[in-house]
Amino acid sequence: MGVAHVDGGRGERAARAWRCGDLWDSGATVVLGSDWPIAPYPPLGVMGGARHRRPSRDLTQAPHGPEQALTALQALQGMTVNAARAAGEEHLAGRIALGHRADLTVLADDPLTVDATGLPDLPVLLTVVDGGVTHRDASL
Repeated sequence: MGVAHVDGGRGERAARAWRCGDLWDSGATVVLGSDWPIAPYPPLGVMGGARHRRPSRDLTQAPHGPEQALTALQALQGMTVNAARAAGEEHLAGRIALGHRADLTVLADDPLTVDATGLPDLPVLLTVVDGGVTHRDASL
């Protein structure tokens, strides 16, 4: 959402939108998900968008509110433990722990060290939902 599309190109309202960094700093539980407006639906794209603050479909655009970017760890927490907390399910979801649902994703690299713009292309090697494998890369 570029400033050209908001407030007649002035960007006044857009400048106040998606203030994830300020919310995080205030102690709010910041949750990322499929309604995240800067990136498309896939979770890795959402996490990348929260970090680089540009539409994933056009990374040549300037970041929207770069001071509001989340760190890699904050973006990961926004998709996992914070989402579970906001849903009231922190006791059974959001982390890999005994007694929690067996939902997890194994990535080809560490999402905390992969560049934000490369995160959407990070290969998913394994996906487990409710204890059952739903995706397994041929390399495994």
